[in-house]
Amino acid sequence: ADKAGFRTAYCDEPGTPVLPREYWTMNVAAIEGAVNDSYRFNPWRAPGTAPVVDPCGQAGGKYEQTPVGGDSVFFATNFSRMGDLGSEVLPPTRGPLPRWAAGSEAAVAWGMRFNHGGGYQYRLCPADAALTEECFQRTPLDFVRSAQAILWNNGTRRPIRGSFVSGSAVRPEGSTWARNPVPRINTDNRGLAREGECTLGPPRRGPWSAAKGDCQQFPSPCPDVDRGWFDCDAHPGEGGCATGGNDDHWGYCSGDWTLGMVADRVVVPSSLRPGKYVLGWRMDCEETAQVWQNCADVEVVGPERRDRIVS
Repeated sequence: ADKAGFRTAYCDEPGTPVLPREYWTMNVAAIEGAVNDSYRFNPWRAPGTAPVVDPCGQAGGKYEQTPVGGDSVFFATNFSRMGDLGSEVLPPTRGPLPRWAAGSEAAVAWGMRFNHGGGYQYRLCPADAALTEECFQRTPLDFVRSAQAILWNNGTRRPIRGSFVSGSAVRPEGSTWARNPVPRINTDNRGLAREGECTLGPPRRGPWSAAKGDCQQFPSPCPDVDRGWFDCDAHPGEGGCATGGNDDHWGYCSGDWTLGMVADRVVVPSSLRPGKYVLGWRMDCEETAQVWQNCADVEVVGPERRDRIVS
């Protein structure tokens, strides 16, 4: 089926899309609200408003008995089984925690396996509080707008111009979200506002169209090197190329991208009291009705200890 299959609201009373067009990551040529505005009901079109199962994520993305929720494969571990809630089963970090000084900047990064567009935010909740979405939304972290970068697996860092949205279009109101800077590459554009040469017809490589430029949903953040498909034959040891050859479907900074991470710096509020906190990361997807979340432990220290920070 074409992308018309994404035009479903899964809530009885779906909210109103409020995200300005300049921050869209999918089907960016669509007329807002038109029939082929296929992703208007999905979380990124109203950042922070979609309800979540757990603010630290759910193992496998759904309960084992749930018949919907997309393809999900999860292998039980000593820590969790499919459907377990991250806020309940993730064990505290052993050993020294990363230390963040109140009033300073901190380095953060995230990586993907499948790219569903959208955008993300980092938040804090005191470790001794109930880990709820409400708690995390009380302390969203601002971004250092000039510090976003592509961090390739080989250690190379490429500064890029990030895109950040704030104000009344997001929740918590007045907080800041970052747009996913890595553009999605579709297998085809059927049903979208602009199909171009991104069709099911030849030439193709496996399921992927040869028309990378038309299938790519917005311009690459590193266009000088991201001119075509990443050559796994020439880089067989690169992360993500283990599945074999150039049927892998990404560019140097685009697609279902496993060649590195998206790095940022966030501002640690000067008003935070010293103590242990849980760092929450929330990604609101645009291609799908999904919210991705994860958590980590950090320790906030007073600004007077800034020169003794352990990164």
